[in-house]
Amino acid sequence: DEDKVDIDLNEIKFVHKPLDAKEEKERKKKEKAAAAAAGGDQKELAVGKGKGEEGGKPSKNEQARDTAAKAEDKAKGAAAGEGAQQPKKEKKEKQPKPQKQPPKETPLSPCLIDLRVGHILKAENHPNADSLYISTIACGDPPGTDNTSEHEGQVVRTVCSGLNGLVPLEEMQGRKIIAVCNLKPVTMRGIKSAAMVLAASPRLKEGEEDNHQGPVELVTPPAGAKAGERVVFEGWAGEPEGVLNPKKKVWETLQPGFTTTEGLEVGFDMGAVPQLQAGEEAQKPVGKLVTASGGICTVKSLGNAVVR
Repeated sequence: DEDKVDIDLNEIKFVHKPLDAKEEKERKKKEKAAAAAAGGDQKELAVGKGKGEEGGKPSKNEQARDTAAKAEDKAKGAAAGEGAQQPKKEKKEKQPKPQKQPPKETPLSPCLIDLRVGHILKAENHPNADSLYISTIACGDPPGTDNTSEHEGQVVRTVCSGLNGLVPLEEMQGRKIIAVCNLKPVTMRGIKSAAMVLAASPRLKEGEEDNHQGPVELVTPPAGAKAGERVVFEGWAGEPEGVLNPKKKVWETLQPGFTTTEGLEVGFDMGAVPQLQAGEEAQKPVGKLVTASGGICTVKSLGNAVVR
């Protein structure tokens, strides 16, 4: 017990053996050599590569990315080359679009009204109106024309006229008349009317009211005129409109010029149409209503009368 030494653990100090720099260098050298030898026996897995792929061979994803990147670089290079070779095209100034010209207005003329010889094949009383006749009239229309039908092998139009009580029904049968053929069809008491029969009546005196009592006379074409033959006013040659536009009121404007002379011939007096007086049209004499062969349309006895 006398040989034992009391040791205070709190006073014990551990002193590291000083490193020998030469020995430390040799130790690191040996560790490096051992690590190099071990690396030769094993294949390292590259970051981003799956197992089984060799370290030097890129994956399929990498190959695809490389190919796409090369193609993009090539395209950029080509575009850059073209840009360098070809100067930028100057922007052309936009030319103002030419404005559409409004459709040319057809000069006002009685030739716009399609007047033809018509042949009444039959006429009868209108079932729904005491003042109307229903006539079946051949006007020379080709088969298939709008607002026509067939009667006894002929193409015909159905026409309503307010002549009942003014012209005897027997006078309407089988006779030739003059028809206005390009008015817009209208329905009169349930029957569509596709033309209008021209007739003359006395001219009203100033202040006098039209009581529709007559007398009334149908306009008669010259003997031998055929159904469908066109009639025109002398001095007013031209082609008629297909269908008169009701909004333009061509018929209403020109109708006051339709008249009969003292010699009972039907004619057109431009002096009765203010719209023609205001134009540059030189004053014309009353133009007679004639067929292509030169025959004149007439009335029975009413001179200086209104025709409508």
